[in-house]
Amino acid sequence: MNKVFCIGELLIDFINKDINAGLLEGINFEKKAGGAPANVCASVCKLGGSSYFLGQVGKDAFGKFLLNTLKKANINTEMVVEEGNTTLAFVSIDENGERDFEFNRGSDGDYSFDKIDLNKIGKGDIVHFGSATGFLEGELKNTYLKLLNYCRENEIFISFDPNYRDTLITEDKLDEFIEDCKGFIKYSNFVKLSDEEIKIITKEENLYDGIEKLHSIGAKIVAITLGSKGTLLSTKEGSNIIESIKIKQVDSTGAGDAFVGAVLKQMATLEDKNNISFDKMKEIIFYANKVGALTCTNYGAIDAMPKEKDLNL
Repeated sequence: MNKVFCIGELLIDFINKDINAGLLEGINFEKKAGGAPANVCASVCKLGGSSYFLGQVGKDAFGKFLLNTLKKANINTEMVVEEGNTTLAFVSIDENGERDFEFNRGSDGDYSFDKIDLNKIGKGDIVHFGSATGFLEGELKNTYLKLLNYCRENEIFISFDPNYRDTLITEDKLDEFIEDCKGFIKYSNFVKLSDEEIKIITKEENLYDGIEKLHSIGAKIVAITLGSKGTLLSTKEGSNIIESIKIKQVDSTGAGDAFVGAVLKQMATLEDKNNISFDKMKEIIFYANKVGALTCTNYGAIDAMPKEKDLNL
């Protein structure tokens, strides 16, 4: 099985445990490990795959907690840097189980390209870019671009998730964010977006028109997550909505990342990732839908993600 490398932020999610209370009214918060790319790593490993996290945490108690969490999940941390302060996110869950964020950004944006041991990334491996903080100001953005170019030049399988957060991408930065996303979509083998994200990036209200634009930019495999309705899958062979399973949702935090990790874990088992049949992709997406759904049945992100044995419902 090939390895999955995920670059980006690793942070502390402080989850508001007060039911139907926003951040203003909330009193009881629980500390959880979070960060979209790190969550993807965790999903890969919890499902039996192999992943490396590339990023930076603070040299503080929170950073040590995060590194311990990754190691406990069997994620390789050899290329993680400990310096500065750890990024913190405060998360509130509304009555529908949906989330909103407030960020206190730390040193994740300082991660530099020279901290990546490129000798560990081989042909057949996968590099995943999650851009929740990756396109914000800081050295991390330069590192993203350099690693993208390395993957292009060495024919490494590229996965991309915009991870759009309206609390991070202000109105005056939206156009820049969209262009940055397009720059990654152009070279991506697999792109995962929410139905909101595809409308923002393509400016198309119709999902199928949006998907056509993504393919014209360069995306090869596109997956649009639709919540309880499943996932809209599109490749050069066609498109189809792959259904999910019914669950009682508690917290959607990390569900999209768990989905991506499940997709990449399955792809890592394939010898030829450039010619995956549509039928095989439908199998992979249904598997990932199940993983994403089960993640919604508990609080937190990494802690809530299922293991392979949990999928035998």
